[in-house]
Amino acid sequence: MGVTIRALEPADRRAVAAILMECEAFSLEETRVALEMIDAGLADGPEHGYALFVAETNKTVAGYVCIGRTPLTISTWHLYWIGVHPRAQRLGVGRALQTYIEDYIRGRQGTRVVVETSGRPDYEGSRRFYAAIGYQLAGRIADYYKPGDDCVFYYKVLS
Repeated sequence: MGVTIRALEPADRRAVAAILMECEAFSLEETRVALEMIDAGLADGPEHGYALFVAETNKTVAGYVCIGRTPLTISTWHLYWIGVHPRAQRLGVGRALQTYIEDYIRGRQGTRVVVETSGRPDYEGSRRFYAAIGYQLAGRIADYYKPGDDCVFYYKVLS
């Protein structure tokens, strides 16, 4: 299956909202924040806010990613959100998005990517994904999001 990555457009917002809700990884509050970041990225543009991309398979939005420069750093970027529709998971969509944003970041003199994710058991697949694509575990803050929900940090130095 071919995966095409392109900039997220306003018309993609509904499809991305469906991905966020149907993948069942994100709470309603997390989905609301992700959509706010999409709105901000669309309003401000990638050089002043968030860079947003979607992955299409068979001309259907199957995944999306939101990244941005980390304030007060010279070359660090954050991966804020990545989501893949359940019917497109384990088909290379997440990896295609990740490869694309790493190339995008390199093209803007970025040298590292930081990811924060949940330590909850239902995020184990996400943590395995980051480890499988070369991200290093940087640390964990216990009870960060709420009691029993740690924040787990990963990073990757881009070559």
